[in-house]
Amino acid sequence: MKKAVLILSAFGLVAAAWSSVASPLPGESTSVPGVKPLGFIPETAIPESITTGAIPRNPAIAPVNSDLKAGLDALSDKDPRLALSIRDNMPDGTLDRHILTWAIAVSGLKGVPSYEIASAAQELKSWPGLSRLRAYSERALYDENPAPSAVLAAFGDTAPETMQGAVILGRALVATGKQAQAAKYIRKVWRGEALDKATEDKILIEFSALLTPADHKARMDYLMYRGRVAQAKRFGDMGQAQSLYKAWAAVDAKAGNAGALLDAVDTRWRSDAGLLFARIEYLRKQDKYAEAAALLEQMPPERSELVNSGEWWNEQRIVSRGLVDQGQFKPAYRIVANYAATSPTDIVEAEFHAGWYALRGLQDPTAAEKHFRKILQTSNGPISVSRAWYWLGRAAEAGGPGKSSEFYAKAATFPGTFYGQLAAERLGRKTLNVTYPAPSAADRQRFQAREAVKAIARLEAAGHGWRADTLYLALADQLQSPGELAVLAAQAEQSGDHHLSLQIGKIAYGRGIDVAALAFPVGVIPANANISGSGKALAYAIARQESAFNPAAVSAANARGLLQLLPGTAQAVAKRHNIAYSKDKLTADAGYNATLGAHYLGEQIEAFGGSYILTFIAYNAGPKRVPEWIGRYGDPRGRSIDDIVDWIERIPFPETRNYVQRVMENYEVYKARLGQPTDIERDLIGGRSAS
Repeated sequence: MKKAVLILSAFGLVAAAWSSVASPLPGESTSVPGVKPLGFIPETAIPESITTGAIPRNPAIAPVNSDLKAGLDALSDKDPRLALSIRDNMPDGTLDRHILTWAIAVSGLKGVPSYEIASAAQELKSWPGLSRLRAYSERALYDENPAPSAVLAAFGDTAPETMQGAVILGRALVATGKQAQAAKYIRKVWRGEALDKATEDKILIEFSALLTPADHKARMDYLMYRGRVAQAKRFGDMGQAQSLYKAWAAVDAKAGNAGALLDAVDTRWRSDAGLLFARIEYLRKQDKYAEAAALLEQMPPERSELVNSGEWWNEQRIVSRGLVDQGQFKPAYRIVANYAATSPTDIVEAEFHAGWYALRGLQDPTAAEKHFRKILQTSNGPISVSRAWYWLGRAAEAGGPGKSSEFYAKAATFPGTFYGQLAAERLGRKTLNVTYPAPSAADRQRFQAREAVKAIARLEAAGHGWRADTLYLALADQLQSPGELAVLAAQAEQSGDHHLSLQIGKIAYGRGIDVAALAFPVGVIPANANISGSGKALAYAIARQESAFNPAAVSAANARGLLQLLPGTAQAVAKRHNIAYSKDKLTADAGYNATLGAHYLGEQIEAFGGSYILTFIAYNAGPKRVPEWIGRYGDPRGRSIDDIVDWIERIPFPETRNYVQRVMENYEVYKARLGQPTDIERDLIGGRSAS
């Protein structure tokens, strides 16, 4: 035990460093390095032959030590004790020992000691992606349930980061008479973690004395905001908020008596934020946007009172868009300008809505400019940044501050984005620069010297290449050099994993690094695929968004393969084109899937008069949405580019709106990658008929 306590103390020391790791913006993470963003060049078409496969691989790897393979095999057999025994017999400081130490620590297997995980974090400091070891170590400590003194030594002055960590630390604090401190950690979990019922039961049994009716009411709120209505019921009882629970649950279920139940809520809850939210939701579901907007004006100013600021922002967004559909831009603007959003992703959306409403609805470019500027202060991801610069350009064109040409030029430095491409068109630029990064000799030397890179090669040689995926992605999030990232993506692609290669490119490009070509790789569609129905660029554009180039992908809705075809759809397409149908080949044969998918895309484009926008909507949200939204917003086909951009932004489903923009930007980049002319304005206005 003495040894365990000492190493657990080491865990406590490294925990402080882990706790300082910031949470990145989803999809657009980490700070922008000092690398000039990729721009547009006058006349450069990039032939398909320039791919990551053109970059030479690293030198040959030495034969794999049998002990390394045996240790990795033991982990695959869920035998961490054997893996540890093999590792302990390896010489200290060797690469193979480090690899097995890492694999054991990140395995997540029960039976891996917490001190083993903590010491791995110390030993492998130069390795990427170790922040998650903190969570693994806390869970292992929970399973071990050591003496309170050992637990307290392990955490030191750091706070727990997981539910298991909070419970084991809370237990130790109670055992040492520190109930108030224990309550702080348990209440944080109780009020803010999505626990299953079994875990809730365990916490209630062990810590009920630390939890008050107010804590149970807060848990009810937490669950109700997330739609976990049945799970929340008992906490409505324990929190003495039965009437509020019943009314809120009725609103969620669209019950006929929801209005009466809202009116019957106990007086003690009349000023509760949860009741206000339920009333807003009740009115919004009846399309009573003006009445819902009036209640949104009563939203508590303290964001902590809202419990779930993201759900409040979601209601604000929906209600404001409902008002805009009715031509009521002023109240819509007031709602979104006073947004509840607190996460970077939501703040970006809220500021965009406010700026867009101000510019296009209120004709107030000065007010709009302030909101678009705030996007730049919140995010450094290419999608958000290019969007902000483009709309700053539009605001300047309308009389707002600054020079539109300068703003468009800044947006155009992000050619892999919808708004970056539109900005370039605004400046008269027609060719996208998606040139592959050229690794220098120094890049290669630095890359090959990294121990994590050497580990990838050893893992692949040992038949455990799948374990290396974690290292690939962690390196993509760490490396700063475009050349090193190009070599990393090359390794992934040459191992046959186009999905992994794309992930590497997306992560790196999302960080603002000049590697757009890596985020749009080619090669996943076999040369023998018959994709004349849609064209290769469009097939790539859809596949990148639908499956992220995973030929074996199967969605929750049973959509399958590269272009995510439903079996019924694929069978019907196969019949119409005299192709033998095979459900298994949808996920086993990328060329077969691409062939059927391209035929289906071609049919959809023809059905919608050549419109790419309407085709993408149908592919994502279903064909029935097309006439519905045309009826609501008019037909986008043949309109001016500004009207079309507004039309796309009016799409009510965030997922579909994002999908249309992402596939459109994909299409333009893949046309450039395949040596075809690009013209996003022409494609948006005229679709295939203009191509």
